[in-house]
Amino acid sequence: NILAEFTLFGDREFYKDWWNATTVEEYWRKWNQPVHKWLTRTVYFPSMRLGLTQYPAILMVFFISAIFHELMVGVPLQMLRAWAFMGMMGQVPLIAISNLLKRKLKSDLIGNVIFWVSFCIFGQPMAVLLYYHDFIQEHM
Repeated sequence: NILAEFTLFGDREFYKDWWNATTVEEYWRKWNQPVHKWLTRTVYFPSMRLGLTQYPAILMVFFISAIFHELMVGVPLQMLRAWAFMGMMGQVPLIAISNLLKRKLKSDLIGNVIFWVSFCIFGQPMAVLLYYHDFIQEHM
């Protein structure tokens, strides 16, 4: 397929069972395999080689991803509002919280609930509504 050719990833595994993720971190590893592998190879590992520890390297990955997410939404709408950027950067504390709760409570359920509530109930719908609001305010 053409995406595999452009990204130099010959495999056709685009996602794993992200809906069963037990932490927010696991969700992001399973959700979009081509992007995950690309960010791991081009941002995470080079950051580690430069001396960053695990969490600052993860922060760098999410920072780069947040920039791209904002551009993918903001450029077509012709308005950069940083809602997508903040949504992506907000994932970093959720990763730490869901990992901590999974360890402390020894339960896979809490991380899955955090994912579904933060991503599917508040996260994306809230960002869409914020962009819609700003777009209407600017164009009406």
